[in-house]
Parts: sequence; structure tokens; C-alpha cells
Amino acid sequence: MNVNQETDGPVQPTLEQLDTWCEQALSSASSEAREEAERRLRYFFPTFSETQAELSDAYGISSGQERVLAVFPTIKGPADAARLMTWFLHQSAKVYSQTYVVRRLRTLVLNHLGVMADDQKAALRVSLLEAIREKGGDMPAFLVDDITRTLALVVMFTWFDMSESRDVIDQVLEGAMHRVLALQMLRAFVEEFNRELPARYIARQRRVVVAFRDKQLKAIFAHALEAMRAATPTAGSDTTAEQRQALSQSLLLQRDCLGFDFIGLAPDEASDDAVAIQIPSTWKDVVQVDGFLDAYFDGYARSGPPISSQFIEVLVQVASIRRSFYMEAVRVQFVRRMARGISEILSGTIGLEDVENYHHLCRLLARFRCIHTLVEIEDAAEYRDLLAAVASFTMTGLTLWEWSPNSIAPLLTFWAKVAATHDVRDDSNAAIAGDVISETLPRVVREFLRAMVAATARAADTGDSPLDNTDSVLENMSSVAAIARASYERCAPVVLETLREMAAEYQEMLRTGQDVTVVELQLSWPVYAVALCISARQPYRSLPEDDRRDADMFATALELDRLVQQRIQSNIATPPCESLELALLQTHVAFRSSFIGEGGHKVTAVFAQLSSLVGLPDGAAVLDLILQKVLFNLRSWPAQSPVVHRSLQLFHDMTAGYVSVRQVAKLDTITLLLANHSSEQLQFLHSIDEYKQRALYYGGLARVLFASDTPSPAQFVEFMRPWTATVDELLAIPEEQLVQDAVRPNLIRVLRDLRGFLAAISSKSNFMRFFEWIMPQRIELVHRAVRMGRDSHVQIAGLKFLAEFAYNRTQRLNFDVSSANGILIFREASRAIWEYGRLAIDSREPVRNVYKERYKGVAVCFTTLMRLVAGKYVAIGVMPLYGDVALERAYQTVLELLRQFPIADVIAYPKLGKATMSMLEVLLAKNNVDLVQLTEAAHEQIMRLCVEAFDHAETAVSSAACSVIDGLLTAAIESVDAGRSQKLVELVQARPDITQHLLKTMLNIVLFEDRPNDWSFSRPLFCLMVLHREFALQYTSQIVQYQPAERRGDLIAALKDLLSSTELVLTTANRDAFTQALTHYRREVTAKNLILMVPSTQTLGAPVDIMKSTDAEAQEAMAE
Repeated sequence: MNVNQETDGPVQPTLEQLDTWCEQALSSASSEAREEAERRLRYFFPTFSETQAELSDAYGISSGQERVLAVFPTIKGPADAARLMTWFLHQSAKVYSQTYVVRRLRTLVLNHLGVMADDQKAALRVSLLEAIREKGGDMPAFLVDDITRTLALVVMFTWFDMSESRDVIDQVLEGAMHRVLALQMLRAFVEEFNRELPARYIARQRRVVVAFRDKQLKAIFAHALEAMRAATPTAGSDTTAEQRQALSQSLLLQRDCLGFDFIGLAPDEASDDAVAIQIPSTWKDVVQVDGFLDAYFDGYARSGPPISSQFIEVLVQVASIRRSFYMEAVRVQFVRRMARGISEILSGTIGLEDVENYHHLCRLLARFRCIHTLVEIEDAAEYRDLLAAVASFTMTGLTLWEWSPNSIAPLLTFWAKVAATHDVRDDSNAAIAGDVISETLPRVVREFLRAMVAATARAADTGDSPLDNTDSVLENMSSVAAIARASYERCAPVVLETLREMAAEYQEMLRTGQDVTVVELQLSWPVYAVALCISARQPYRSLPEDDRRDADMFATALELDRLVQQRIQSNIATPPCESLELALLQTHVAFRSSFIGEGGHKVTAVFAQLSSLVGLPDGAAVLDLILQKVLFNLRSWPAQSPVVHRSLQLFHDMTAGYVSVRQVAKLDTITLLLANHSSEQLQFLHSIDEYKQRALYYGGLARVLFASDTPSPAQFVEFMRPWTATVDELLAIPEEQLVQDAVRPNLIRVLRDLRGFLAAISSKSNFMRFFEWIMPQRIELVHRAVRMGRDSHVQIAGLKFLAEFAYNRTQRLNFDVSSANGILIFREASRAIWEYGRLAIDSREPVRNVYKERYKGVAVCFTTLMRLVAGKYVAIGVMPLYGDVALERAYQTVLELLRQFPIADVIAYPKLGKATMSMLEVLLAKNNVDLVQLTEAAHEQIMRLCVEAFDHAETAVSSAACSVIDGLLTAAIESVDAGRSQKLVELVQARPDITQHLLKTMLNIVLFEDRPNDWSFSRPLFCLMVLHREFALQYTSQIVQYQPAERRGDLIAALKDLLSSTELVLTTANRDAFTQALTHYRREVTAKNLILMVPSTQTLGAPVDIMKSTDAEAQEAMAE
């Protein structure tokens, strides 16, 4: 194709112009330039997969009622587009151009390869293969990879239809390409076949992947293995750059082959070190051969970084092959050779000066021991040599945290697995290396603690501490605890001795007034060790002697905690250590979990030992001690500290269970706390910014207060006394003075505290106590807060309290039929919505942060109204009958608020969109819609909001938008069928353009997109088709008219089944039948890969009538 030739149509661009646009699209600093270049390139390189938004924004070209894609006149379909793209790929020498066009081509192939004829598919495959063969040597590696991946898609989608596609891999294996290029291509093929495609391709992809795995993958692995052997240097020889590149590519290819998804599950990197590789038994003739492992160990020894680390990476994969792959005798040989090879590397420290080699060797140790129990060689010399070498390596490796921090975890995993299968009765059995294991386990525990303590001291200068990542600390400590528990008699004294020595040093430094900052950080390690060792206790395997050891360690930790508390109380200038405090909290959590638990404390040897050591005779005493610890932290630490959050989380856990909360309720400390819960000594209560912490605190107190289900009125009144005084004091202050700095914090605090307390109330009787306390006088304080229009923080605190107050959580608001309480709650909440709404609507002051100052409050109002209506504790339908304006004012307010903000903000602010749609779903449900006095403007605004919400990030919001439309249209249609005249019917009938636009939008979503909530879209879509049957037929026919002829027959048949699935009369049975038909349509188009093309200016075909088309006519449409 010559792009410079003259044509009767639009002028064709020159090659230089296309190159310039590609470079601008991918690298220009100007967004306008990028968008303009993208628009131009899409005209010449269409993928026919553009979204409706892209059509509107980029083109704006309409044909009738349907937006169509503008494309270059010579492009009549995907085949022409693919031909132009491959031509450009061959002609252009610019990397930007090649990168851009390959990415466009991949999208085209992924979605529309199926409409091409076999000869067009073959031409595309040959063209891509030629592009790699001709230009692959000069292209960047990533570009070769992209082209090969696109070629792999073509091969994948034509695997069963065209035998030549399957031959592509054979051609590469047989040497049709340069050696390095062939290895790179094969790697891209393996990765692409192993990559999970979008859901609509999964079934087809799985069939092809299984065939590829069975017929090609083994040959690819064997080819890579042979290439590795050929490229591996001999001892003492030099290697060329090409040889090193071939060796590297062959190793990477082997790694990808072994990492293939052999069993049909998506790869899970998170479980990388725990999953065995399930290679087929047919691979035995490749893997179970003499010298198989020798090639890797020899190659590692003869190569330098980074290739040497790639050898170890492949060995990690080889060590992960399932044990059942080997017969007994072969497995013994494999394990022996692997153990001997690892021992040789460790003994000679071969290549371990490189951090990548070192890290992957640690991974190899962990993986080897996770997959293989090594029981096959436990009486062989290799086993003893391996353990001895790994023990020595571990002692050194534990000290190298700064050099390779991620390598400690696999080292500990190795010894944890060894410990898990070690029987303490074999400690002295040298024949199976029992003596090595029994000596090494306590050494690992000791050296780990020493190494981390030393690294923490060094981090005081560098600032990079191993304590910074708490998750990593707990993970490593869990492995240490597993090691210790396997030989507790030997390891527990190590932990205890370390803790006591460091605690004694700490005590001496406190006595002499020295700086203890570093020592406190270091103490975190033995304290964490105590916590995780206690947490790892298994009740039915733990001996009384082990429980006494736990008691000794816990008692020592308590003594250390006492010293720390004394230091904090002494007001020393040096701030306390958060890491140590979190470790001490973890100890309390672990002891409660292991020895008290949810089911009540059990009598074990631990309490007898604790009684003699620290005077804690039972679980109740320990719980009281833990509670005192929590309160001390709340008094001593600032609100922003993680210590406060962890302490409150512990308090929440102690009060969350049915049994545990009753245990806590009996403690003397909790009785004192209930009487002084708003104490000024609790520092975190001084802050007004930490609502979640206040909610945890007062939620726990509420559960304790109501633990008996029927607390006495005096108890409740006494608990509420501080709030009573605060609220009454605030009510006595003139409303205009509430904004003063001396008053405002108290107002915010009391509103948030009451909300946290209220959120924990779950029973009707307890809610009634609170209701009687706040109604009717004290609720006025909430309204005052809502009316503070210049302080959004106070307003939102008041609104969120009312949202919780109106929330029928666990049916706590189901009042008696004769009770007016529900109406009173509705009036107060709707009044607050009206007050806030009027201020927001009438405000003319500039807004600096529109979400915090406006939308956040609006969202809370919407949530409140949704809870009022959805709670069903008020018969809102009778309110207009006796002249109650609460409902009407609330509805009018929210409808006015909806018109105050741009529709696009529904998407821009997800929380606002979620609250808006949830409210509209309830308000405009079929049973409630009669109560809403919709105007034409409000109706149009709501429909626009719903259309915008279809593209919301959360599926629940788009489903709610569908429910809104369904409720409105169902009510309108049923009113017409029943002969009732309603304002809603007039609104719907007066604006057919709105419902037709909704119908088009939903049909586009259902037909062109793959949504997880097709069921939700099917409900309003059926209503719209009832209203506009002819328009729906016309529109779907128009869509078919723009599809390639190859797809029209199957598409007409599928759409005809969908549109004729049921009678278009609004009944439950018809609606369900339509939903089932839509599900069937989705299965049909997925099975036949009927991905619809976006209508374009060059793909308009002959008119069709879907409902009148017969099977023969459908076949004719396919044959056009």
C-alpha cells in the first residue's frame, strides 16, 4: 500500500506524518497534543472497540440516532485495519510508531479476529512473523515481546481452526529464527498462553492452553534446556555477549515453562513458596535424566551475575516439582543430588557475594524443604552435611539483614519446616542428624534475636530499622516461634534468658539515668518472641512444663512492662518507645488468646505458676491486668499513636464476644471505668479528629454496660451523667456562641461520642433508654449543630449522629404499633435534613473544598433519609393524610439538593454517588414513588444521574441506578394498565426522548460490554422495551446493520431469541423470562465469540429486520 498515492477521498497521510503522530501520542508533554495525535491515529488505525464515551468525545459524528466511528475510507472492517497496521509496522523504522501500532493491533486481534476470513488471519499471522524475522534483531526487546504476544493471540484464537497456526511454534523450534530471537519469542508465547484473558475468553482459552500444554510446552522446555547446555561455558573458558544473552534467555524460558499454570488455576504469587509445581508425568524423559541437576549447578558455578542468579531461580522451580512426580528410587537420587549441590555451594560460598544469588539460594532452601520432607535421605551423609552447612550459613545470614532483608524469612522457613517434623525423642540420634537439629534450633532462635537486636542498634544511625515493618516482624517471629515450640525445652530458656538479660540491663540504665532509647527498641525483639511463642501454643499438644515456661516468660514480660510504666510516669524527657509498647501489647493479646480465650479461662499449670510469680491466680485477674494496661496506654499516649489504636482494638476484642464481654463486665477495673469514662486523664479523648478511636472506646463501653441485657436505670443514668452535664451546659449557651473555640471542641466531641455509643446498641430495650434520655430536649443540641452553616465539621458531626439515630440496626427501632417514637425520630431527622438543605441551597459563600464543605454533608443527608424510609418503622404513607409536612419537606429538600451539584460529580466523588443512588433506590421504589412529588426537572435530573451512575466504579451503585429506573417505570406502566392517572405517568409520557435514550444506553451496555450485573440491567431494560418495542427493534437492527457480514447471521439469531423470548407485557413471569433470555444471550455470544463492533462510517450494511428474519435469511446474511 502506498500512502502517498492520490485518492478521491480524504488525503492519505505520509509515513512521516504517521511517525510524528505516534511519537506525540506516546511522548508529548502536552495533553492536548497527545489527544489530538490519538484522535488522528484512531482514524487510520481503528480497533472497532472504542467506548461510547470515546465516540462522543473524539468524533461526535452521528448517523441517525447512533454515534458511529469515523474511519479512513479504505477501511471496511477489522481485516482492512489489520492490513494497514501491519503495513505500517513493516514500513516504519521508528520505535514509537511500532509500539503504538502493535498495541492497537493487539486490541483489534483480541476483539475482532473472529470476523476475518481464514486467508486474512493467515496473512496477518505471516505478516507478524515476517516483521519479527526481518526487524527483530534491531528492535528493543520489549517491542519483540509485544509483537510476539500479538502473534500468540492470533495463534491461540486459530489453534483448532488452522493447523498452520500450530506450526508457528514448530517453525521457531526448528531454527527458523536466530537463536536468541527464537528463545525470546518462545518465552513470549509461554507467557501469553499462561496469561489470563478477560472472562469472555476463558472457556476458549482454557481449551487451547490445555492443548498447548500437552503438545508444545514440553518441547519448548526441552529446547530451552538444550540451548542452556549449549551456551553454558566450560570450565575456564570465556563467553561472548551473544552466548551470555542466549544463556540468559534459555534460563528465563525454563523458569516460565516451569511456572506455567499446569492445573488450570490462576497463578498466585502470594503463595509462591508454598505451592508444588504440577508438571505432567510425560515430562519424566526430560527431567529424570542423568546429569539434569548437574547442568544447573555446573552452570551456576561457571557463570557470574546476573546469569548465576537465574540458574538458582530455575533450581527453585525444579525443587518445587511435586514429590509424586518421582518414583521412590528416582526421588532419592534427586533429593541427594539437590542436597549435595546446595551443600557444595554453601561450603565453598560459591557466588554468595552477590545479593541476588544469596537471596535466591535462601529461597531454594525454603522451597526444597517445603516440598520434600528429606525423609528419604535422613540416614544418609548428604542429609547431615546439608543440615550442618545450612546451620553455618544461617548463623551468618541472620546477621546480614541490612544487605538482604527479605532473605531472612526463607531461612527461618527452612528451619521451621525441619522443626515441624523433628521429634524431640530423636535429639540424640546421630544416625538421622537428630543431634544437629537439636543443637541448631536453639542456636537459630538465639542468633536471630541477637542479630535483630544488633541491627536495631545500627539502625539508630542509619534510620532503616527492621522494626519499621510490623507485618514482616510478625511473620519472621511466627517462624521463630514454630522453631522454638518444636524444642521448647531447649528454646524457651533461650528466649527467657535473652529477655531477662536485656531487662536487667534496661533496669540498670534507668537507675543510673542513662539514655534508654536504643535499648527499648532492642527489647522489642525478645518481647515479640515471648508473644509469638505463647501465641503458637497448641492446647492439646502442650505439656504442663511448657505452660509453666509460658508463665515464666509472661511474668518476665510483665515485670518489664512495670519498668516501662514507671519510666513513662517519671516524665523523663526522652519519649517512650512505640515498638516496645506494641510488643508488650502483643504479649497480652497472645496470653489472652492462648490461655483465656472466648470460652472462658481454663485451669492450667500456667495460672499456678503465675500466682507464685506475680500473684495472678486465674484468668479474671489476668483480664483485669490487661484492662489496666489498656487504660494506662490510653492515659499516657497521644491519640495519633498506633499504641492507642492497638490498645483500643484489644479493648474492642475483649468486649466483642458473648462470653468475654461478661467476663470483662465483672472486673473491678471496668466498674471504675464505667463511672469515669470521660476522664480528663484519657489523652485520646482530648482530640476531635480521631472518631474511629472514640467509636471503638465507647462501643466497647456500651457492650459492657448492656452485657446483662437489663442494666438498672441507675447504672444507665450514672453512665450518662458526664454527657448529661455537657449537653445541658451546651444547651444553656446561646446558639451564636457555639462557634467559639472554647465551646466548639466540646460540641464535636460529645456528638461523636454519643454516635459511637449509639452504634453499639443492638436491642430495642437498650435503645429505648437512650431514646428517653435524648428526647425531646437534648436532641435540640443536634439541630443547633446542623444549623452552624459556617462550620462543616460541626454540621457533619450532628448529621452523622442523626444518621445513626435513625438507623434500624438489628431491628432496634421496631416500636409497637401504638408508639409514636418512630414518627418522632422521623420528624427530628427530616427536620435536620431540611435545616441543612436550606443552608446549603441558600449559601452564597465561596467553597474551598467542595467535598468536605458541601458534598459530605449532602451525602449524609441522603443516607439519613434512605435509612428513615428503608427502616420501615414509620408508616410514612399516612403522613400526608394528617397534614404532617416532615415527609414532604425532606423529599423536597433532597430533590433540590440533587439539582445543586453537577451530574459528573456523582462519578468524581464515589461516596456521594453511592449515597445518592442508595437513597433514590429506596425513595423511588414502586411502593414509595407515589409519595414523591416529582417535577419534570427533577425527573430529568434523576434520569441523568442514573445514566452517569452506570459507569460508577462500584457495581452496587450501577445496580442501584438500574433499580431506580425500574421502580419508576414499573410504577408508571402499572398505573397506565390499571387506568390510574398519575403525575409520574404524565412525566414519562411527556418525555419519550428520555426513555429512548435510556433504552439506547442500556442496550449498548448489554450488547457491547461485559458487565457483572447483567441481571440488574435486565429489569429496567424490559420495562423500556415494553414502552418502546418498535424503537428497540429498530435500534438493535441498526446495530446489526453495522456489524460485519460474517457475524450477522449468528447475531440475528441470538437477538431474535432475546427479543422474542416473552410477551412484552409487564408481569413478573415475563420479566423473569426476559432476564433468563438475556443470560442465555450472554452465553451464546460468549460461546461464539460474538464481540460486537462499534458502528463505523465504513461498515454500514444492508437493512435487516431481526424479528422477520428466518434461519435461511440469517444464513444469507452470514454469506454476504
